[in-house]
Formats: sequence, C-alpha cells, structure tokens
Amino acid sequence: MKKEVNNVRRKRKLNFQKIFNLVSATFILACCIFYGTRFIKLYIENNKVEKITVLADNIKENNKENNNFKQINEDYYFTNEDENNYIKYSNILWRIIKINSDKTITLVSNNSLTALAPGNEKEYEKTYLNIWLNKTEKDNSGILQTNLNNIEKYLTFTKTCKDIVTNTKNITCKDKIEDTYITIPSIYDYINTGGNKGFMNNEEYFYLANMNNENKLMYIDSTGKTNYTDENDILGIKPVITIKNTITLKEGNGTKDNPYTFEEEQGLLGSYIKLGNDIWRIYSIEDNIVKLSLNNYLKINNTEVKYKYSNNGYYHNDTKQGSLAYYLNNTYLNSLNYKDKIKETKFANGIYSNTTNYDYSKVLTTNVDTKISVLSIGNIFLNNQNTNYFLSTGISKDSSLVYVMQDDYKVYTKVSTTNLRIIPTTSIEKSLLTKGNGTENNPYEVE
Repeated sequence: MKKEVNNVRRKRKLNFQKIFNLVSATFILACCIFYGTRFIKLYIENNKVEKITVLADNIKENNKENNNFKQINEDYYFTNEDENNYIKYSNILWRIIKINSDKTITLVSNNSLTALAPGNEKEYEKTYLNIWLNKTEKDNSGILQTNLNNIEKYLTFTKTCKDIVTNTKNITCKDKIEDTYITIPSIYDYINTGGNKGFMNNEEYFYLANMNNENKLMYIDSTGKTNYTDENDILGIKPVITIKNTITLKEGNGTKDNPYTFEEEQGLLGSYIKLGNDIWRIYSIEDNIVKLSLNNYLKINNTEVKYKYSNNGYYHNDTKQGSLAYYLNNTYLNSLNYKDKIKETKFANGIYSNTTNYDYSKVLTTNVDTKISVLSIGNIFLNNQNTNYFLSTGISKDSSLVYVMQDDYKVYTKVSTTNLRIIPTTSIEKSLLTKGNGTENNPYEVE
C-alpha cells in the first residue's frame, strides 16, 4: 500500500515538472519571438534605404508596352513618330531621344531654336554653331546656355557621337563630344530614332555634329535626308541637352498636350507675357530687361499687316518715313495702350556674310537704339509656327537684300522693298512682371 502511494506521488511530481518545463519553454520561445521581431523591425527601420523614383524610371514604366520604345545596346530609344516623348523645359518643347544606361535623359528641341552658318572652321566644336550654344571666353558665346533655366541644377554634360561618316549604313560611335552641356544631333541618334521616319524629321533643315570624309558638316534637309554643307548654308540648330539622373517627375504624361515637367521654379526664357491684348514671348534676358518677340504676326483689327523693310537695304532707321523701322516706332507704337511700359534699348542690326566669316557675334554687337525692332540672326527664335518674315540683318552695306526667316529654317534673302508679314520685338523691365507665372495659360501681366 505504501509502495503504491509513493508511485502516485512520483507520477504527480513528474507531471508537475513536465508542465513547468513546457510553460517555461513556451515563455522563453514567446520572449524570443517578441523581442526578436522587435529587433528585426527596428533594424530594418534604422537601416531602411528609401527608394527614390527618378524621371527615367517614370518614363520607362509609362512606356513598357510601347513598341516604339526600344533598347539599343545599353540605352532605350524613342523611335519612329512616337507621341509619348515630350518634355517641357525652359518653356521650350523638347523630345526625348533616349534614356541612357545611367538614367540620364537626352533630349532634342522639337523645333530649331535659331539658324546659323558654321563659318570656315570644319570641326563642329570650332564652328559658330557650338559657340552659339555653349558659353566660352568669346564675346556673345553661349546665347542659349546663358538663357536656359538653371542648367547647373538640371543638366549634365551631353555625350554626342561625332565620328566621320563615310557610309550612313555603317555608323559607329567611337569619337564623342563629352565636355559641353549642349550639342546638336548626331547621325547615330538620328538613325536610331528612325531616320526620315522618326520624330526628328519635321520638315526642317538642321545641322548634325558629324562630318564626311571631305570635312563637310552634315545636315538633314526638309525631306529628312542627309546632306553635306559648306560654310555658307544658314540652317536650323536643334539643341541637344541631357537631364541629370537625379531629376524627378513633377507632372505630365509625355504627350504634346501634357509633356513631362521637372522644374521646381519657372525660368524666364520662353515665358509668355500679356501686354494689352497682345501675347509676347521672352527670347532674351539681359541684366534688368527682357526682350520680347510677338507670339504671332502683327495684326491690326484682326488683319495681318504687311510692310516693306526699307527702300534700300537692312539698316534700321526709325526716323526714315516709309521704312518698317519708322512704322513700328511711330504708327504701331502709338497705337499701343501699353507704350509707356516699353523701354528703348539696343537691338542687333548688322551684316552676315562671307565678308564677316558668318560670325553671328559681329551681328549682335552692331546695334541701334530703338523701342521696337524685329528679330536678328543670332537671336533665339521661339515663334516657329510663323514663316517668311524679315530679320534685321543684311549681307552688306551696299546691298538691298535682307535675310528672311522661313518655317523650314533655311534662311534666305529678299529685296528689302518686298512686302512681308511682321514679327515685332521690344523690351520691358523685369520688375514689371508682377502677375501670372509666364505659362501660356497664365502669362505674366504688367500692372
């Protein structure tokens, strides 16, 4: 009997130990899970790397089903007549050429922004085309660079192929321009975007950065075909720029009506200004003034005005009756209800020909003081929808020929007595821009 009691006590003791061991093990396991989970969570939070989606990622994601968005080597090109590659920067519409392997984005302006001859230098970097685009020690260099919005913040150097081309069916990219912010298109990128079936072909003449084996600079003609030039051809310049790989999307979906945007603050170049009932655009920013070109042809009572430049040559003389200069600074000026806001300043009025080696800077440093003029060789042209209007530039002091801008950006001359439509230019002080934000839908207004 005593033996049976001892056996019962022993069993109870064993059962208690088992329960105690089980509870202890469960408690320890729960503590490990609880504190282990907290440790892992805190470790992850403290060592978390926030993923930043840059503009290049947005564009790739938006075009993953786009058959015109193709990988070529390590880069992604927009090809053919794609309609999803628009970006607005500095109030200028650009097209995305490619997303580079490092997530920088290379763009080309949708339209040419000026028209120039290269001069007698053969290599692209030494031509006036490059000097007009990029700031150097030369006078009047970097016309575009100095007017674009905050390039140090938004842009990086652009890499452009400049190989000598002997056969357009065998294009390489061994020789590159790599030390400037702005270049012009290469034949390599032109072909990779579709050539004459691509979006770069918009019926404009424009220069390429490549030469042929005879040291002649290449260009694209109005049909989209390649050709070769000499120093006398005045053709369009389509700037090429590259956005940094740290830039993020602000808004837009890449269409023409809703282009991608990324600027945190608005620049002045290209901004729209409403004066009275007229819309102007800023084409140059100079110290405390901005220079404006009318956004459309000059109209009086909704009727386009046509006028001859002068009876003899290019010289802008606003005291000479019968000249365009006199009409603009008297009849037209006096009709404006905002004429007291217009500031007299210097406007270019020079000569551009082989006698000056087609040096645009000599045009821009030959000035007249006036209130209203017209655009000159060497200016930025933003009204690309307009065509066949006089510039304030001649070929010589004794010639009656004056340069005329047309919509394919192949500049030619006409006799100064020809009647043409007019694109006036003027200037106002920056400080007057107190209302609006400079967009087409909300232009600056002067109070």
